[in-house]
Amino acid sequence: MTNSIKIGVAGCGALGSIVIDALQKGIEGFDFIGISDITNPNVHAPNMSFDDLAEKCDWVVECLPPKIVPELADVVLDKGKTLIMISACAMLLYPDLYEKAQKSNGRVLIPSGALSGLDAVAALNCTNIDSATIATTKPPKGLAGAPYITENNIDLEGLTEPKLIFKGNAFDAAKAFPANVNVAATLSLAGIGAENTSVEVWADPDIKGNVHKITVKGGTSTITSEVLNLPDPSNPKSSQLAGYSIVAFLKKQVGKVQIV
Repeated sequence: MTNSIKIGVAGCGALGSIVIDALQKGIEGFDFIGISDITNPNVHAPNMSFDDLAEKCDWVVECLPPKIVPELADVVLDKGKTLIMISACAMLLYPDLYEKAQKSNGRVLIPSGALSGLDAVAALNCTNIDSATIATTKPPKGLAGAPYITENNIDLEGLTEPKLIFKGNAFDAAKAFPANVNVAATLSLAGIGAENTSVEVWADPDIKGNVHKITVKGGTSTITSEVLNLPDPSNPKSSQLAGYSIVAFLKKQVGKVQIV
């Protein structure tokens, strides 16, 4: 890579802070330009609008609430730039994003986030996948405030044992838990689509982290993977691994020998 990629970060919450810290320390091949965040965080970098960030950067890393993602994506894609999107649920909630990415001169790249095994899922999808399921288990506070919890008046505080909160497909899961199940959206995008990907969401008062277990079956392979991620201290809805998956992806861009 002869010329550095100019990169910025939109959103300086739990995950964005991980990426910003890595960029400020230096990632080969990247020139950290600035951020966009309405809270004016204590980051030693210019804070600018989405439009200015997209104008000045080649790549923009998205670490935002899903409902704000379309606004950023429109600007980045209209300018023909690259969007690194961690809020995979937004792709399901706002299908126009997918269409726009296909038609624009820009592109959307979605990191693996808090999941493992997506490389094998993508490989199996080159042949055929018969079924794909994901079971996500989180502490009650990691699900608190989700639309599905609020709309159905589900009491999470009084749980004494694991409870199945939701069962459905990835599309419905994204609507029910837009800030909690990016993993399900990512699996569906890597595999057989949102309507064909089965999702379970569990609340467990005794669990110490966020657990994601995937099972994907096809003609040549059965893939199982389970990850226990420590939640980010500042945002229990997110796993720190999701932020580091972005950092790992960026570091891959210049490696001469890589596992891909």
